Amino acid sequence: MMSRNKRLIMIQFSYLLFSKWLSKLLSSLLAKPLSLLSGCALLLSLQTPLYAAHPPLRYQSLADDLINAPVTSYGLTSDQQGFIWMANQLDGLQRFDGYQLHTFAFAPSQLHNLPPSISAVQIDKKNRVWVGSWGHGLGMWSADRQHFSHWPAPQSAPGYQALPPVQAPLLAPQGELTQVQSLFADQQQRLWVGTTAGLYYLDAQDRPKQLSHLITQQLAGLRFWQIRQSDDQRLWLATSAGLFELSHDLTDLRRWTASAMPPFDHNQRNLEVRTVLPVKDGVWFATSEALYFLDHKKQQLRPLAAPQLALARIHKLTQLRDGSILIGSGNGLYQLKAAFSYRQQLDKLMDALDVRDMLQDHNGLLWVASRNRGVFKLQLSPPQFSLLHDAQEKNWFEPGLHRIASQLYHQGVLWLGLENEVLSYHLEQQQWQQHRFPAEALVKLVQGLAADSSGKLYAATDKGLFSLQGRKGFVAEEAPFAIHPQLKQQSIMALSFSPDGMLNVAIWQQGLLRWHPDKPDQSAVLHPVATGIGNSILQIVPVDHILWLVSSNSGLYRLDTEDDSLRHFSTSASSVPQLPSMYLPCAWSDSTSQVWLCSDLGLLKLDLPSNRLQQFTSSSGLPDPRVIAIAASPAQPELISKSGKTIKQQNQLPALWLVTRRGLAELDRNSMQIRSYTDLDGITPLLLEQRTLSADGNGRFYLGSGQGVLSFIPQKLSAQHSTAPLVLTRLQLDRQSVWQVPDAAMRPLRVAPGSKNLQFYFSLLDYQHNRHQYRYRLLGLDEQWQHNGHQHSVSFSNLAPGHYQLEVEVTGSRQNTAPLRIQFEVERHWWQYKLLWLLAALTALVFYAALVRLRLDHLNRKAHKLNQLVAKRTADLASANNQLASQARTDYLTRLPNRLAFSEQYQTVLHHCQRAASPLCLVLIDVDFFKQVNDNFGHDAGDLVLRKLAETMSARLRQQDVLARFGGEEFILLLPDTAVAGAQILCETLRLAVKQLHIPYQQQQLSVTATFGVVEINCPHNELSYWQQKADKALYQGKKNGRDQVVLYQDLAEQHD
Repeated sequence: MMSRNKRLIMIQFSYLLFSKWLSKLLSSLLAKPLSLLSGCALLLSLQTPLYAAHPPLRYQSLADDLINAPVTSYGLTSDQQGFIWMANQLDGLQRFDGYQLHTFAFAPSQLHNLPPSISAVQIDKKNRVWVGSWGHGLGMWSADRQHFSHWPAPQSAPGYQALPPVQAPLLAPQGELTQVQSLFADQQQRLWVGTTAGLYYLDAQDRPKQLSHLITQQLAGLRFWQIRQSDDQRLWLATSAGLFELSHDLTDLRRWTASAMPPFDHNQRNLEVRTVLPVKDGVWFATSEALYFLDHKKQQLRPLAAPQLALARIHKLTQLRDGSILIGSGNGLYQLKAAFSYRQQLDKLMDALDVRDMLQDHNGLLWVASRNRGVFKLQLSPPQFSLLHDAQEKNWFEPGLHRIASQLYHQGVLWLGLENEVLSYHLEQQQWQQHRFPAEALVKLVQGLAADSSGKLYAATDKGLFSLQGRKGFVAEEAPFAIHPQLKQQSIMALSFSPDGMLNVAIWQQGLLRWHPDKPDQSAVLHPVATGIGNSILQIVPVDHILWLVSSNSGLYRLDTEDDSLRHFSTSASSVPQLPSMYLPCAWSDSTSQVWLCSDLGLLKLDLPSNRLQQFTSSSGLPDPRVIAIAASPAQPELISKSGKTIKQQNQLPALWLVTRRGLAELDRNSMQIRSYTDLDGITPLLLEQRTLSADGNGRFYLGSGQGVLSFIPQKLSAQHSTAPLVLTRLQLDRQSVWQVPDAAMRPLRVAPGSKNLQFYFSLLDYQHNRHQYRYRLLGLDEQWQHNGHQHSVSFSNLAPGHYQLEVEVTGSRQNTAPLRIQFEVERHWWQYKLLWLLAALTALVFYAALVRLRLDHLNRKAHKLNQLVAKRTADLASANNQLASQARTDYLTRLPNRLAFSEQYQTVLHHCQRAASPLCLVLIDVDFFKQVNDNFGHDAGDLVLRKLAETMSARLRQQDVLARFGGEEFILLLPDTAVAGAQILCETLRLAVKQLHIPYQQQQLSVTATFGVVEINCPHNELSYWQQKADKALYQGKKNGRDQVVLYQDLAEQHD
């Protein structure tokens, strides 16, 4: 959908450039002779069409998600529940429920084995579906969608009903009703049927009626493209001979003739009217030459010429709820916003589209049916998530995608930490400013930003701590690291200021450093928290004298700066409460005893007074359990009354806004309800970044993404909530489909005895199903709610007879939708009644004695067969166990022994070498820069490299050598009967073979190197871990010396000695 919008923008931009060029060309021709100008008259008329480019729309084709989506569609309508019905040329009559397209067969097309061709569809006030076909007449589906009626009735159509016959003279012979062009249900509940040869109508009781003989003669033989009714109950007929007006009592017919129109070519084709739209002050209609407005007050036709509008033939006019007019033509979709004017300007919404029908549903979504590209769904409301632009409407991120690693709002300025620079955006001046680091610093990523009370900015980078000092730009801060010489000026992960002015600095793998910038000579305090390889503090949240610290793989810390007491929360059983995950990328808190935590397993709320941990996941309504950013709405200020008294707001907690990997979510902390926002709202979830959500003092939020900073106002998002119903779309009883169930207040649905499978399909009919999740419970079976995720169906099998009520609710919805409740009763079989069981028991007693002996004989034979079967199954089980044992000792990727198998073989080889007094060497092999292979080419490429390395090294080893995969990109090699000199030679051979190896992958050649650490086992220590550590030291030395080499542990030991 995004790529289609981009193409639309490029087309519009190219057209504007061409228009400017042509305008300059024509201006230069003004000095030429008049004869030359007359030759350019046509170009001048086409150069300035009266339409304007519309901002890119959010639209989606049904063909993007549905394989049975229509290709050619002529009609759209919506029933009383909110389902969308489509009249298609090749795909028949279809109903869309937000998830699936269901095809409703048309009887004649089934009988004659022809593809269905539906030309029109109409829903009446009884919720019946009237279907007009092309060549097979008129049909009607009942309100429960179980019965189909048809006229004219097929000669052999068992199971189908026939509508009342049409008696001549109506308007045409009965056979001419086969080609239906249009359908319309008016205010008097009459159904009008427009065909290619005349007009028919049925009254409220479905009885055929006839117009007066005079009107019949005037309308005979015409093709009726569209029928509409104005508020005064007059009917407007768009026909092949122009526009007709039929009075409310059906006695007076008026034709708006060509004499009332401008003097265009007066042939029959030009007079054809295909669409008519009654509005408040008049009627819009269109011919192939112009768009007309019939002014009721002046009784005058006012034209807008179609060539001047640059429109093809207009097929459909529709009025939206905001009063604007949509124009569907053969070359696109247009919007007419203003009232009638001869200098009318149109907005082009969609291009290269042959529009045949349009429908605005109860959600405000626009549905467009086209002849050449199927059905589209358009979101007309402006996006509430807008990119920040400067005063010249420029987005800093337009040249491409950028990574925002940190974000800070401070005193009217939004600061962004990027790959190697810092951007600032002044919100009032709408101006971007770039702040670079010294070139010699080689900064590659700005991971944190913080500002003190005076506005001085500090940046945490992968090359240390920097401060922004006016025109000097960023300057490295060395003072805190000079106080602690043991600290290395390395990657800084997070920054924050405490209320006491202390700067909290999270250092990669070294802990938390607290330092006062205004007192640089005082000692800095180092707290060794979140230390160790690969661990660090990711965010620091100060609240009074408490620091909440979240880490990459060691959980949560609570540091009291007054007494330096530290409390640690982790996944350990000793932690109270116990966290479900150690990875906590972000946090938010406004209390010293309560904190909200982001994790890869959902949102966590930790309350210390109760030692309670509350977890919010997808079942709670989150778009995705991986929460990567969190922020709170600003607190509402106190209100001041007219008398000057302070009015206290109600005790309402500000909402929390969460960024997940699949969209944005709002958590109402008062009701604990979650509302989600996804790509359908203008967010690209794949481009969202960690810890890049902040809010200003006015309540506007700023969300960092790879394409720029999105700003939004929560109040405007809440104003867009719709009231779509949650409905049952289909009930599958074994092989029977039930489209509607009885009202629960009247009587429950009765399920016949013997029905084994019941599958309920449901949908929230706002047609934005990607954001919805459901939960259900079946009262009568289980009262506990079951989370159903995005699955829109639930099934039950072999339910016992009794009364049940299915309840379904939507989670994560932005509206308070009433739950769906369906009552049904599973009826009993005749043989399930107690009296029948009593009679059966008495009968069984009569035959009991005779059956005992037969039963005993049968059991003896059964026991003999069972013994034979047990013996066979025991043998099969032993064989399967052996096979599983072999698989448990083999690496699935390289087919080499795994760590378990290697440990077992090590003991065997070690005992053999000790008995034979022969040398034994152990080698650790590590692929150099293997992570870059995965990052640059993907994990499939990494797997291919590991397999090729295993094959290459195995081919150069002896049969008694043991090569195994030890984990990740590491291999381990055991060389029996080999001294350290021989092991060195063999490892050099393997190293060169690996280096010379070229692996083809996706038209590229992959090559890697490996580092070898060798140790000779020559002392009484037998433990594998002991020698593995020796070999690992040699391997580490090789990595340190530059990789792609063989290092002997004995050489290291001699150097150490």
